[in-house]
Amino acid sequence: MDQEFLLSSNLGLPPSFGSAHVGETFSCALCANNELRPDQNLKTVSGTRILAEMQTPSQAVPLELHAAEGIADEDGPGSALQRIIRFDLKEEGNHVLAVNVSYTETTGDGQATSGRVRSFRKLYQFLAQPCLSVRTKATELETAEVVDKTYGPYGRTALLRYVLEAQLENVSDAGVVLEETRLQSRPPFKSTSLNWDAEEDIEDSGERPLLKPRDVLQVAFLVEQQEGVSDGLEDVKSSLRRDGRAVLGQLAIQWRTTMGERGALSTGNLLTRRRAA
Repeated sequence: MDQEFLLSSNLGLPPSFGSAHVGETFSCALCANNELRPDQNLKTVSGTRILAEMQTPSQAVPLELHAAEGIADEDGPGSALQRIIRFDLKEEGNHVLAVNVSYTETTGDGQATSGRVRSFRKLYQFLAQPCLSVRTKATELETAEVVDKTYGPYGRTALLRYVLEAQLENVSDAGVVLEETRLQSRPPFKSTSLNWDAEEDIEDSGERPLLKPRDVLQVAFLVEQQEGVSDGLEDVKSSLRRDGRAVLGQLAIQWRTTMGERGALSTGNLLTRRRAA
């Protein structure tokens, strides 16, 4: 450590952040302490600034720094500059929190002309891992026939129906409580949950599934084509003719860790099984 850098020894994070999971929010407080003693008259520190960015496997993202509530910024001996950062983890793999600190060190008579801007940089690396593994399967049901007078007074049309099943596995090393699983269906489909969160009194009952490490939970949704809805219908027909499959929607999952931290993830577009030619 360079002893001349008056703030460097006090910007630190623990060697291990514990478990960092995709879908959760990485939060931490950065604190740059002024190491000068109150009786130190030969040096002063002013203009302390902290900048930070998160380097993910695909990009570098500048971070917004929030002032700590109820703590005023000071530059005097023994004071500290505190900033809080939050970053939503969306990618698996190595992440690097890069922190830059700059300040002006004034020596001697304290005149502005004797000030020198100094800075240093700290890097903190951690691994973001998946918390939940999701496997899905779509099964086509018998179509539902309804009256459709666009085909004449006795016309009928068939509405597509599917069951979407998903297996949710806790692949982390800690338990999680599932808050909600929701299929964000794509028109012309609508979805109906067949799971615990379909109950109207779920907020009052407080009974949500607890998944311990390696536990697997099966969830399911009824997906039906809406009668009289034309939005997206031509896309579905075109996809079925071209590829033999159609997009049903995306699965959104929310959970809490045993410490109460929130997590969420959304899958990509979920497709029906390919129809035989």
